[in-house]
Amino acid sequence: MNQQTKRVNHHKKIKGLLVVLIALIAAAVFIFASLYGTYQNLRANPLAAFHTTAPQAAETDAINFDKNADVKTVTIDGKEYIVNPNIITVLMLGIDSDGSAAKTAQGERSDMMLLCTVNLEEGQESITLTSLPRDTRTTVHDVDEDTGKILDKNWITKLNHAYNIGGMTKGYGAENAMRATEDLIECNGQLSIPVQYYISIDLEHLSDLADALGGVEVTLDQDYPDIGSEGDVVNLRGNDVRLYLQNRKQMDDGEMDRQRHEQNFMMAIAKKIKEMGAVQSASKLFTQLQDVVHMNLSLDQVVAMAGVLDKVSLDDIEHSVMEQGGYENAYDEYMGQDLNFYMMDEQELMDKMLGMYYTPA
Repeated sequence: MNQQTKRVNHHKKIKGLLVVLIALIAAAVFIFASLYGTYQNLRANPLAAFHTTAPQAAETDAINFDKNADVKTVTIDGKEYIVNPNIITVLMLGIDSDGSAAKTAQGERSDMMLLCTVNLEEGQESITLTSLPRDTRTTVHDVDEDTGKILDKNWITKLNHAYNIGGMTKGYGAENAMRATEDLIECNGQLSIPVQYYISIDLEHLSDLADALGGVEVTLDQDYPDIGSEGDVVNLRGNDVRLYLQNRKQMDDGEMDRQRHEQNFMMAIAKKIKEMGAVQSASKLFTQLQDVVHMNLSLDQVVAMAGVLDKVSLDDIEHSVMEQGGYENAYDEYMGQDLNFYMMDEQELMDKMLGMYYTPA
């Protein structure tokens, strides 16, 4: 296995864990403000929370996320497929607002982008996490940062630039990222897959999560200054979290070790929240997370998703990664220079989207 393949596999694992973490956090934050009875009712019937009009980016002339809502069947290569009406899609965004982002004109960027595909059908509940390479070369709409209105200009650029082009957290960054993602996974308009919801978290605040939970336990895979020795089980809190996750220069294998440490940390966080339960952990997480988690899901919708998470174990959540594409240099219209892009394999994308969102007629 070459280094690039290893890197893809590690990114796949860590991003999958992070998206589970985000969903659990979101549930905890909002269930804290809800009635337990509401949680129980929506846990039993999660589809009821989504039988409403999809959110819009602005009152008028904004991004339309429901443009193909009436399209129930598609024909691909002579075969007819029917859309599964029980599935909703949430775009998960991990926002980098410090480090390298702060040193460039880009400011905040969506450092992580995943599709969380949730099947809400009773007895068939499932979650599929699809990692979208942030460097994917695609078309991104230019939008008015104040209104969310789509402008005439489009850019051939990286997928994660959509968040910045849309105005980031203070503008319509998440909405523009949803639109760019929707355009990408609809495979040049051949499919109808509305991406209507998002959840984002500022990655800078991961140490806050550990502190809110009283620390999280990891086993050190090597000696680490100021933390412990190889084989030690340590309780990470505060600055130790940052040392464990970020200081790759002190790690034996640099970038690859950093990714493994991220994976171990996310698993520890996700397991602790899962063990505590969304309702029980809410009081510990609410204060720390209310200003760093953003979403356009309603309270009932988040509660419904928490119910699905309770029914689906972490081990049974399916992970999907794009493997058939490749990287090459090309001109980036938004950045005005050549960049290294991930070129999506169109057939692989089509096959994955048909498998997740459609059934043969």
